[in-house]
Amino acid sequence: MDKQRAVEIMNSPEKIEVHYQGQPVWIEGIEEDTANVTVMGTCRTMNVPFADLKEI
Repeated sequence: MDKQRAVEIMNSPEKIEVHYQGQPVWIEGIEEDTANVTVMGTCRTMNVPFADLKEI
């Protein structure tokens, strides 16, 4: 995924499924080269490269 698409998903009123390493995540924020995500169902947050995010 690229940065622009991550921003679109984060700002979308619809729920768009995104995975990081096979786990569903919620995009919380955008930084210069990474997205801040939370793994669904956990309190685990991390910064990950946009290229590692997959839209399902």
